[in-house]
Amino acid sequence: MGEVQFISPRIGGDWSISCHNHHPISLLKMARLWNVPLPVSCGKGACRVCTVKVVPQGKQQQLSLTAFEKETLHALGKLPAVLAGEGKKPWIGPYWRLACQCIVGTGDQFFVAF
Repeated sequence: MGEVQFISPRIGGDWSISCHNHHPISLLKMARLWNVPLPVSCGKGACRVCTVKVVPQGKQQQLSLTAFEKETLHALGKLPAVLAGEGKKPWIGPYWRLACQCIVGTGDQFFVAF
């Protein structure tokens, strides 16, 4: 079962909401299911409002960024050019993601700051 802890001053200060999933789901959908006030405008990655910082927990996990996410995050200055290209060595977090594009697998565990 995947587990995500949302941490933000927007949810009342220095505490977290722990959310669990039994099947792959986007980070944005998970936040909505658990009433986490994650900022969002379009839900498709175009607005870039749902940019969050993701920190893997436990064993180091490599979350795959889509080509769209790489391009978008690089344009925002959240992804260094050396990591935006293909064929580079895996990038282990912390890193920035678009909540609407980030799929949380059933074995993933990480913190999300926004």
